[in-house]
Amino acid sequence: MKVESSIQGNVVPGADPSRNWVDRLSLWQRWEHGLMSLSVLLLVLSGMALAYHEQAWAQWLIRLMGGIAGRQKVHRVAAFGLLAAGILHFLGLLLSARHRRDFRHILLRTTDFHDMWRGVRFALSGAGEAPRYGWFTPMQKIQYWGVMIGCLIMGISGVLLWSPVTSLTLFPKWVFDIMLVIHAKEPQLLFVAFIIWHLYDVHVAGGNFPMNPAWLTGKMPVKTFSLQHQETSDPAHHASVEEKS
Repeated sequence: MKVESSIQGNVVPGADPSRNWVDRLSLWQRWEHGLMSLSVLLLVLSGMALAYHEQAWAQWLIRLMGGIAGRQKVHRVAAFGLLAAGILHFLGLLLSARHRRDFRHILLRTTDFHDMWRGVRFALSGAGEAPRYGWFTPMQKIQYWGVMIGCLIMGISGVLLWSPVTSLTLFPKWVFDIMLVIHAKEPQLLFVAFIIWHLYDVHVAGGNFPMNPAWLTGKMPVKTFSLQHQETSDPAHHASVEEKS
């Protein structure tokens, strides 16, 4: 049964009126998010430890992981963890109507780029009006698709590097060399551009500080949600979404 809670004249579907929470992430989504986050973090740390093995901090990380052989095991276990997270994600889309609804909301549209530009312009100069975001902001959509594409590239290149001898018998050496460069450099971009940005966007910006609890509890304060997702907080907009779902 859908529960509704009112705040500042708007109705926020999915909210718990007794606690003023919005149901943001299912238990399945939280497990999936946790597994993916841990796997990506271990992949980035173990990969950068190898790429910068001459640095003191990288040598410390390698020792922490049990030496060269231990680092390799950590990297490969994390790779299987990322694969498992991907399988969970697609199973969720197949089995859950809620997950399919969220996926439809997170698809990028041309209006998202326009809204993001309006948001940046308003934040920097105060010109125009602040955009009204839906269930996901344009920044959250870009973070999602950036991580998805980044993980796919990292996975493909990792498979080719897993067994160099087999890869070199199937593909020209230049393909192997390109995959080697991509696999070494792409995690650094993923870490800086998406993980740090995502942590700031989710836990600091938009009134979230010191933390948005949705990744742990699945719930987000109604007040914070309404500040960040004004369009979803609009009853007329949500009614149109429900009709399409």
